[in-house]
Amino acid sequence: MKIKIQNKFISNRSKTFIIAEIGINHDGNFFKCKKLISAANRCGADAVKLQITDPEKSYSKNTKSYRIFKYKTLSFKELLKLKKFSQKKRIILFATPGDFPSLSVIKKLKFPIIKISSGLLTNEPLIVESARLNLPIIVSTGLAYYSEIKKAVKIIENQKNGKIIILKCTSLYPAKEKELNLLGIQKLKKNFKYIIGYSDHTLSNLACYSAVNLGAKVIEKHFTLDDKSLGADHKISANPKQFKNLVDNIRRIESMHGDKNKFPNKLEKTKRNIFHRSIITSKYIKKGEKFSLENFDLKRSLGRKQGLHPKFYSKLLGKKSKRSIKANTKLKFHHVF
Repeated sequence: MKIKIQNKFISNRSKTFIIAEIGINHDGNFFKCKKLISAANRCGADAVKLQITDPEKSYSKNTKSYRIFKYKTLSFKELLKLKKFSQKKRIILFATPGDFPSLSVIKKLKFPIIKISSGLLTNEPLIVESARLNLPIIVSTGLAYYSEIKKAVKIIENQKNGKIIILKCTSLYPAKEKELNLLGIQKLKKNFKYIIGYSDHTLSNLACYSAVNLGAKVIEKHFTLDDKSLGADHKISANPKQFKNLVDNIRRIESMHGDKNKFPNKLEKTKRNIFHRSIITSKYIKKGEKFSLENFDLKRSLGRKQGLHPKFYSKLLGKKSKRSIKANTKLKFHHVF
């Protein structure tokens, strides 16, 4: 499967698609959000993600979430400017809709991806309407039972939308390493034909590296300008230095992966004749003399040409030499057979 998002492709053979999740770390400040987008771009992120929510439609007024989101929203005009700014920076901007009005905003902005967050995985009506936009959908699976993930995917498929990315996630803030169950990535890869990734809420980058090694092709991590800032998500977010390390090290890991075939690479091929052993005489051998452990060894030798392969060792023992051979000679077929 291959999914195209603007100028990027995501597949099981592509580079890892790395998302800097701004969420609401802009704190409702347009200029701060621009700085976050610029910083994420400098760090090498492929995309930045916002969280767009109408607090009146998403949260009861007596909840902590309502109080947080009430004062951390961006206007449609600001979001449109941010979209144009992101296009200029050549970084993908998209969002999670918290409700139907927010989904309508995303539709009007023509964002190229929709993210269904873990808290929305059972919001079936919102998933249906999101899937109908026929955009790639990222589904985060924190809090979810396998049956709920399967149901959400089926809902999207029923809307004739097969552009699905599923993220393994642990919805704890922060999540401890022992709570991650990263082998769940392999379970998702085995049971779904779609691209699998990982959304991280830990305080380091280690889990992301492990996820990439387990086959995650999308990595999402919270991003902030200052992880010491006050606010819900800043403390679990990577600052620019940490995020740059994340991107750089994922690219290093990818360079180590290669492909699934096992064969010597170009440089290894030049070393084969240096490191592999071959059969070489250890002393002068007269014509008709039998080969034994006293007159030949399995050695490394210099030069492009080698002696007989070690597989002929047992066949050689007791054979008579067909000619006289000097010491330190690389044995050939014509010496013996």
